[in-house]
Amino acid sequence: MAGAGTYYEVPARASVANPKNDYLLGTIGPSYTSVEQSAQWQWTNPGGDWINQSGTAQGTTSPHFTFSASAASGTSTYSSVNITAGVAAAFARGKWNAYIVRASAVRGIATHRTATPPRVQVTYTDGSSATLECLACVHLLAGTSYTRIGASAEAQINPSVALEFQMPTKAVSSATLSITMTAGSAATINGYLANPPVNTEGVTAGVAAAYPNDAGLKTHASILFAQRYEDGTTLGDYIIQNFASVDTWNLNNWDPELFGTGAANTAKLPTAHQGVPVAGTHKWFYKQNTGGTITLVSSTYTGDNFQPVAPGLGAMRIVIPKETVADGGSVGYGGQTGSDLWALFPKAVSGLLNETYVRFRVRFAFTPKLLADTKMVRSEAASTANYAIRQGKWGLGTHHWTFFGGNNNVGGANLGHTNRLGFRVHPGDVGLMGMQSYVHSWDMLGYDMPFGQRGGLGAGFYPNRWYTVEIRKRLNTYNATGAVGTSPADGLMEIFIDGRLAARHTNWKYRDGKLDYVSETPISAGKMVPYRQMGDIGLLLNMYNGGVNGADEEMVMFFAQVACGTQYIGLPG
Repeated sequence: MAGAGTYYEVPARASVANPKNDYLLGTIGPSYTSVEQSAQWQWTNPGGDWINQSGTAQGTTSPHFTFSASAASGTSTYSSVNITAGVAAAFARGKWNAYIVRASAVRGIATHRTATPPRVQVTYTDGSSATLECLACVHLLAGTSYTRIGASAEAQINPSVALEFQMPTKAVSSATLSITMTAGSAATINGYLANPPVNTEGVTAGVAAAYPNDAGLKTHASILFAQRYEDGTTLGDYIIQNFASVDTWNLNNWDPELFGTGAANTAKLPTAHQGVPVAGTHKWFYKQNTGGTITLVSSTYTGDNFQPVAPGLGAMRIVIPKETVADGGSVGYGGQTGSDLWALFPKAVSGLLNETYVRFRVRFAFTPKLLADTKMVRSEAASTANYAIRQGKWGLGTHHWTFFGGNNNVGGANLGHTNRLGFRVHPGDVGLMGMQSYVHSWDMLGYDMPFGQRGGLGAGFYPNRWYTVEIRKRLNTYNATGAVGTSPADGLMEIFIDGRLAARHTNWKYRDGKLDYVSETPISAGKMVPYRQMGDIGLLLNMYNGGVNGADEEMVMFFAQVACGTQYIGLPG
């Protein structure tokens, strides 16, 4: 069913009283301009990229399927359309059994949200057969910034439709398309194999290339932090266990020289805390102890479909707990936290670093779940209910997070900044990717930075495989003496997936205007304030589901070969 305008939705379940809005789909999925709107992965040719059977890009002859649809006042089903050429070609290249459908006149296709969805019946060369279900049937409509992937019953071929099916699992001898057309005039319907632009960047080598599996990487002059989770080590080798947590917002815990309020005191943060070294130890500390959600697993661990990144190397396992209330129940406000870890850089560079590189390997252990099987929960008994899907914050990032800025709508500019990553596991029945990631910059910039803008690399992560993620962050030039608004927006963010450049975001700023300890950030409040040039002060590993509510399934992530430095790090040698 359609929502307002072109913003399509999946309806809330009738079994849950007082639901909030339906599950919104208007900004995710394919659109006229984008292969995947939310990832900024764009078509080269708006309306869809394709090849014909001859391999000619945007060729309008030799379609992969074609049929004549007669004029109809209702619906007409065509059940024996030959699509063998398309399905065989999809199998041969190993990706996207998907088509850009065009027509000689405006007609509509009954979508995968109807009782008669498009589907493909295949016979494999070994004699077995299968049905390939429709994953998406989406109107690529010019003139809108919204996608049309929701519960619409019709996808008009005006000018085109993206039509995707499950991939064949074996070589194909024949394939037949069954498709229902909605009312309209007679038309010739042609389908061409979708050919989205793909990332062709080469792998960029970095300082880690000289260190096999990162052994000894921490000795390189550019490296500020490195962990590799060797077998035989304990969690205490990587997270300081001397204190349950550190109140980083208490200004008294910080070296007063940083803020110009007293003499140097290296017994305090960032150098040490309660007599325990912190900066330069290559260890995390608990900013908040979440109690048993963080463990160290060895290379022989077999739970969660785990496999090690290399012989003798384990991983840090972090689980974001699930909500346990009944469907429609109240869970409180805030969600569920899996980790809240900080690591701090040495005092000599703290607040002065303008450019950092954070590289880590990550493996997601989650099972896709249908939206129809997902609970709806509410913050309070009187509030409306939302689908409790897995979405929130994850991953490693550098930061200048203060009590006054960097999180939860208090913004950045001259207050603080963080580089947390955001995630959303799309429900299995909305026809989209597995887990989508982005740099969560909403609180500082008013928008997020997706991963998939350069040919789709990083647009989605799939469970039970390792990815290497590296994020280069070059802060904008800081005008430390001028008023707010005088620092230029010349920041740079680059995201590398498995050593290949996946995204480049420019023209942004995380810091602006001189430090002001009188009005917005009064030092008299005794809370941590920004200092020096508002450069990065350390790393965070902040994982939680929510912002409002938690999820009804736990989220497990493994981290390995973590490093941060001032030069590009690259893949482990």
